[in-house]
Amino acid sequence: MKCITGLFALLMINHVIAGWQTSYDQEFTFTCPTGQVIYKVKSQHSNSKEDRQFEFFCRSFSASLPSSSCTWTGYINEYDQPFTATCPYNGVVVGVNSKHSNSKEDRVWKLKCCQSSAYNAINCYDTPLINDWDDYHTYTTPTGYFIHGAAGMHDNSMEDRRWKYHVCQAQAA
Repeated sequence: MKCITGLFALLMINHVIAGWQTSYDQEFTFTCPTGQVIYKVKSQHSNSKEDRQFEFFCRSFSASLPSSSCTWTGYINEYDQPFTATCPYNGVVVGVNSKHSNSKEDRVWKLKCCQSSAYNAINCYDTPLINDWDDYHTYTTPTGYFIHGAAGMHDNSMEDRRWKYHVCQAQAA
């Protein structure tokens, strides 16, 4: 019984550690495996760190996405500034890179975007704001939709960012 209890405790610790893919105040890069896209984002804010941890989830995409069609954007925002950014050419978000500034208590972001002539983006829309200041954040795209871009606004008194996403449905070309 001690062995099972110990194994359960180890698995629970591993789940907690492995749950967040990023660390507070650190730069990170996350990229989905080839042929997959980010479809879900989770985040939590720390008031003591004035930063967020993130977890990203990938799933297969309905169209072929050759890795040669993927590129990184430059930074899509400046510290403490609002932004709206979408992938060019009906692209899908397959990765993110972010760098945190302790003096600004904000992050700058890059998107990794892939595109293919095998689909068209249709029925696109912007989500409402997903989170409130200092709140937990979770967003999952509807079935058949993909993240085409993101928008965020930062508040210097809250030292946090609120998020919304630009999502589209893929239709075979």
